[in-house]
Amino acid sequence: MKAPTTLATGTDSYRNVAAIVLALAVMQTAVGALSVVGPLTLLSQGAAPLKIGAIVSSYALGFLLGARLAPGEIMQIGHIRAIAGFAAAASLGAAALYISGAMAWWMLVQFIIGVSVAGFLASGESWIADAAPSQSRGAILGFYLVTSKLGFMAGPFLVAGAPAGTATGFLIVAALLTASLIPVCATRRAEPAPPTAKPFSPFKIWNFAPSAIIAALISGIVSGAVLQLYAVFIQDFAGDSVTRTAALFNAAMIGGSVIATWPAGLLSDRIDRRMVIAGLALTSGAAALVLALFGTLLPPLAIFAIAGLWGAGALSYYGIAVAHAADRAPEGQATSMMSGILMVWGLGSMIGPLAATSVMSFVGPSGLFLFAAIALFSLTGFMLIRRTGTAPVRSEDKADFEPTATTSLAVVELTERAEDDAAWTESDEARFEDAAVRD
Repeated sequence: MKAPTTLATGTDSYRNVAAIVLALAVMQTAVGALSVVGPLTLLSQGAAPLKIGAIVSSYALGFLLGARLAPGEIMQIGHIRAIAGFAAAASLGAAALYISGAMAWWMLVQFIIGVSVAGFLASGESWIADAAPSQSRGAILGFYLVTSKLGFMAGPFLVAGAPAGTATGFLIVAALLTASLIPVCATRRAEPAPPTAKPFSPFKIWNFAPSAIIAALISGIVSGAVLQLYAVFIQDFAGDSVTRTAALFNAAMIGGSVIATWPAGLLSDRIDRRMVIAGLALTSGAAALVLALFGTLLPPLAIFAIAGLWGAGALSYYGIAVAHAADRAPEGQATSMMSGILMVWGLGSMIGPLAATSVMSFVGPSGLFLFAAIALFSLTGFMLIRRTGTAPVRSEDKADFEPTATTSLAVVELTERAEDDAAWTESDEARFEDAAVRD
């Protein structure tokens, strides 16, 4: 009797998903570029912070709705048609933003872009979940998440030379969204089955893991505000090179999260995850406070270093919150639980920009990180209170940390499959080989 084999091993595992990962990375590059082009254009038109916040929140609302509805659309028309449709709608939306500066127009178009980006992510990530071979799903997930973040980092650099308020930046974003279709059209893989993850009520999660709900909500509030509004913040110290400074600032934040995510996750496997979340929130809260109070006084290198420290803390604890909920979730409900937490994060990403711009209306651009500091310090306090009120999960009862994306329900399936496949241990392999010998 032969041992089971998979369709691909080694580098073949990555070839199976390379085209889709590349498409998603290009799409994230476009989203990263839009995070600079949009706010800077609105600022050049004299938009007030609250107007910018409302427009950013409409994108988040569209993203949240798209994440919920996309699986059904994929089921109806298939992955390739869904990707093509979502990419085309997002590309048209990016170009259409230049047509008018009216708030209602921007809110409508940003909503459409949000729906389209979420749909693109759901289509691509479910494709990755199906194509990734069983023995390397965890590695494939990490590869995809890092590639995706690198794409988001690269986007602002591509529009760094585009003057604010001109058509150039929007055309670059639209071109990138269109280009994301090329790898999908080039792949020869058959379309996979549609995603099946179903949301789990956040109220149910609250019953067994309230710390995870609060951490996910504040993660959405803080990252939704900062990652969409940082271009407004850097106005105070960027001088004439606003877009270039914004690109470097974004790269520092995302780079910090890439560096810190795995070490923080592995540490949380050994000690109470709530303490790790508290430490990350305290660190990033302190970094945010320094940026808010001294951002205009510090040299650029110091600002970028502090931004990296902020990203290392604020953008890396979401996955630990998911792991904490998974430790306490009823058996067999991990996937549904993770999708429920993603919905909580999406709700936070809608609230954050509006709340942050309300603060910015009173204290200026530095209010963005003042708001972030308050939210992160509040999270630290909540984690410490919960730590003293309920006992931590024992180390032997914890599931191993896996990187988790705040993107779509489809990547939840990939995480779940990776964890299920990890159950095939060395002892299982040995027993299988013994059975093969006896046969």
